Amino acid sequence: MKKKIFYKVFAAALTCVLLMFVFGIIAVHMNTDNIVNERLKEETELAATLMNEQSDFAVFNKYSDNLELRITIFDTDGNVLYESDTKAPLENHRDREEIKNALEGKPDTVERYSETFKCDMTYYATKTALSDGTEVILRLAIRSSHVITPYFTAIIPLLILVLAVSLILSFVLSTVISRNVSSKVTEIGESLKSLNEGQYAPIKTDMSEPELFGVLNQINELNANIHSHIRIADGERVKLNAVLDNVSQSIIALDKSKHIVFANKRAFEMFNGTHHDIGRDLVFLIEKLPVYEQITEHIGENFAFNCAYDDKYLSVVITKVTNEVICDDISAIIIVTDITKEKLIEKQKSDFFANASHELKTPITVMQGFAEVLMNKEGMDDTSQKQLGRIYKECLRLGSLISDMLMLSKIESGDAPKRALSEVSLEDIAKEVLDGLSEKTQSRNITASIVGSAKICADQAMIFELIENLVSNAIKYNKDGGSVTVSMTETDTGVSLAVEDTGIGIEKEHLPRLCERFYRVDKSHSKRIGGTGLGLAIVKHICAISDAELSIESEFGVGTTVTVAFRK
Repeated sequence: MKKKIFYKVFAAALTCVLLMFVFGIIAVHMNTDNIVNERLKEETELAATLMNEQSDFAVFNKYSDNLELRITIFDTDGNVLYESDTKAPLENHRDREEIKNALEGKPDTVERYSETFKCDMTYYATKTALSDGTEVILRLAIRSSHVITPYFTAIIPLLILVLAVSLILSFVLSTVISRNVSSKVTEIGESLKSLNEGQYAPIKTDMSEPELFGVLNQINELNANIHSHIRIADGERVKLNAVLDNVSQSIIALDKSKHIVFANKRAFEMFNGTHHDIGRDLVFLIEKLPVYEQITEHIGENFAFNCAYDDKYLSVVITKVTNEVICDDISAIIIVTDITKEKLIEKQKSDFFANASHELKTPITVMQGFAEVLMNKEGMDDTSQKQLGRIYKECLRLGSLISDMLMLSKIESGDAPKRALSEVSLEDIAKEVLDGLSEKTQSRNITASIVGSAKICADQAMIFELIENLVSNAIKYNKDGGSVTVSMTETDTGVSLAVEDTGIGIEKEHLPRLCERFYRVDKSHSKRIGGTGLGLAIVKHICAISDAELSIESEFGVGTTVTVAFRK
């Protein structure tokens, strides 16, 4: 760099010196021309004052055959009256430029090549009158080199000396400037290098150069701020990595090419990977192709799914990155949670749930039968009849509960009969459900209606169970004299089934938990009307099996609308 600066500065200085040298020679030449012209004019005017008569022409004989100066006298027609050069031709000179200028009263110097002297000559002519009134033209010519050469001979050595001194000074100054600039640039480079290495070495400043002092101070201040921000960022990065490495979930960040940008410690442990996988395709970390393909298929959208991986069961959540600052580097974040223990506990609960249901079904059925027999026995007093009625009613409620528990258990465990997919008319199933529940609607004066029609490809038994649970809830939690509306509409993405009631409604804080087993908003009311708390749990599982989406909207005291969106 130092050499480049030297060459550039020296080249600039050399160019300036050479230009000055060339312009100096031009200036000398122009000045010499002016001197020649002025001298020629003065000598011509002086010679004109010596001529009064034609006999005075002889005074110029001393210039005969003079190689430096030539004197010629013409009449107004351009004819030569006198010529100091005896060998010169005596042709008419009226067409010569200097003669024309003299005749027009505008005498001026003219430079041209002389065939007589075989060199460049400078001419000057002026018109004058003799004592007898005769007008004549006096012309003087002088060799240009006769005056210019002495000047150049005297000035050129001086110019060469100035050129040499200037070149030496340019060389010295270029060396000094390049050394100083290179030194400052090197200091700036060392300071930036130390900043890159995590240290901070300020640049030395000198007050003798105010402009450079200000610039270097600003660079030092900027470097100090950058160093401070780097230290803060490093501290935050260390904290963030410590947090991410100690969370129980695996966190993986991918770019647009599905290459790993970041993975925490848990991710490497879960998938038996190493830090060498950073920058490589996700398949090098997640080697199970079905899981890898399911993840990469949904890159660019928000998606979640559960899957088996070796002896583990995982919950995978894919989140699309929309932040414009980082979306070019990170396009998706994958969070993987090991839910093996939760799945095992859930299975144990489900097994217990199923076993308990099976074990309870037989005694409850027996109790229900005995109660029914005793109720029909003659000779029972009213008190006994009332107590038997209550036992029978509770047996029915427990039987309904156990049936729902068995249904839910079969759906969750996959033990339900194999799904027989066929084209199902939602309108026909809704009519069948309403016919089966007509006694309940009539007893409470509830109006039930069906709006629209649609068909889907699904398991008819499951769809019947789904609609029956939704309509049954709409009747149970309705007001006397209310209404239930089952509507079906076809959309661009599939079919939407909605069950709307004008019932008691549900507070918003209860909505997220409505599909949990046995969850009841008002336990006393549910117990009074015979609810089991499993209806919506069954609906949720049927929706999951049927690739449908469940949503619930409700306003307390106004009513509830449950919507199931079946995808095409």
